[in-house]
Amino acid sequence: MITDLIEQFRQLQAQLLELKQHLHSTQPTHWVLLSERESSYVQGLDFAADLISDLWYQDQQDGRETRSRHGLILADATSVALIESINQTKDDFRAAVNAEKQDAPHWKQAFEQLCEQPAPLRDKLQNVGLSRIHLKQCFRHIPLLQQAPRKVGFSWYVNGRSIKKLTLKQAEDKLLELGEDKAHIQIQLQKLGQLPPATVLAQMQTLAPVVRANLVFGSGDDVVRKAMNVSMPIFVPAASGRGPLPEHNLISPEPPEGRTRQARGDQRLQDEPFLPSIRGYLYR
Repeated sequence: MITDLIEQFRQLQAQLLELKQHLHSTQPTHWVLLSERESSYVQGLDFAADLISDLWYQDQQDGRETRSRHGLILADATSVALIESINQTKDDFRAAVNAEKQDAPHWKQAFEQLCEQPAPLRDKLQNVGLSRIHLKQCFRHIPLLQQAPRKVGFSWYVNGRSIKKLTLKQAEDKLLELGEDKAHIQIQLQKLGQLPPATVLAQMQTLAPVVRANLVFGSGDDVVRKAMNVSMPIFVPAASGRGPLPEHNLISPEPPEGRTRQARGDQRLQDEPFLPSIRGYLYR
């Protein structure tokens, strides 16, 4: 099982390197937004190719963070075939990782062996000190459209939240997992025990800012709209990989600070968490 896992990871690395080399050799029409500092030492296509093929944590990188950047790249038939194959390999690798994780001690050994694999080439970004595999960056698909849109509107979405309902028993179990002997957990367990038995709580997590692409296909009465979150440049099919890009707007490479829209008037959760350790909120 461990050998198969490592072999799948090496296959993914090899496919990503092949795509990277193909992009460098063909130089397709592209636009990748760079900051002023980045544009002084790297080209947009090189930046995108390194980002796509990077499967590792950088030093001091938050484990919840994934490196991302939006843009548009025209994809010839070879690029399309490579990306489709890469995305399938990512799914296969993810399935293999999930299978390994079912056996916790076995997974620890497998993950340690994975982390011993050599990091992929980083020609321009000169990333150093990479020692851990970043599974989220391994799993995420390279965005590939089936047809070229007429227009792409990029925007930052910074107010995302994930809300999951919790029963009292589920909330109790989550607190106990953090350590029943800890004083702050005991305080929260006591608060939980004072609630009516039928109480339902909400576990809320604020999501990291993400770039959303609003795609417009067709025109007139045949307009079709689609929205997708993007962490990497979008590949747009084009016969030769050359030609005009879809109409698109410019946004900052970094998300805006603070809220970009007013708080909803129908907010259903209390302002402060009732169980801070598990981000548990009471409904109003």
